[in-house]
Amino acid sequence: MEYTVTRGGPPDVELTRGGPAGYPGVRVESDAAFHPVSVTVALPADHDLLFGSQTLADHQLTVHSTGQEPTPYPGELSPDGTTLVFSDVHLQLPGTTVMWVAVSADHDAPLGATSLTFAVGGKPSPSTTVIVTPAFTVAPSGGPVTAERAGSPRYPGVEVRNRGSQDIPLQTVTAALPADSAMRFGTHGNPDHQLTVMDGASSRAYPGSIADDGQMLTFSEVDLAILDDGSRSVMYVCVSASDDTPPGPTNVQFTIGDRTSPSTTIDVV
Repeated sequence: MEYTVTRGGPPDVELTRGGPAGYPGVRVESDAAFHPVSVTVALPADHDLLFGSQTLADHQLTVHSTGQEPTPYPGELSPDGTTLVFSDVHLQLPGTTVMWVAVSADHDAPLGATSLTFAVGGKPSPSTTVIVTPAFTVAPSGGPVTAERAGSPRYPGVEVRNRGSQDIPLQTVTAALPADSAMRFGTHGNPDHQLTVMDGASSRAYPGSIADDGQMLTFSEVDLAILDDGSRSVMYVCVSASDDTPPGPTNVQFTIGDRTSPSTTIDVV
């Protein structure tokens, strides 16, 4: 008699960059009982996943069969931190058994789908699909604003929201004017190369460096001011339209880390 090892789920396991742990695993099935086996669990290469959470390592395998209490097994971590080995694991067969480990995604983890690799008594299988998602979202902030050609400046921006991440690192932010718009940062007589970040309680200004063509500002080491899950902040720059700016809707393109969003819509009249 043999047993089969197959991918766990559905549902998929969603991991937010810098967020809490999820629990991918596999399913083991057989009509017969088996002696204890060795189980290894390997993280995917170059995906910046961790066993446990960002703040608390977890090297435990949990085994659960219907009608029985979940059984924890302590594992031995490889020197490179990418593999756990568990000895004398009881599969709790016959029937169907599920087993899983705790993993989380680092702030630099590539976005998208991946999986761990389980080997149960030498039988390999991918785990439940793991989906790595961004630490924060970026979206236009507020309703459209009207900018008159050669008129007063406006302050288009974006809203940034924490998706459950902890200790989000400082980010590089860029703000790019729309191509062929004849718009400028600040006004004709008063350039403004500043980014303002507001979190509802306070604001902070960051000086930017202007590109040679005057179309983009870059801001380094920006604190997004979103400490907790669901917290929000708004960031904006100062722009104005010239006599040559075409009328109609446009926007400033913001890039925060690897997230990109248009700003508040600017209606040029």
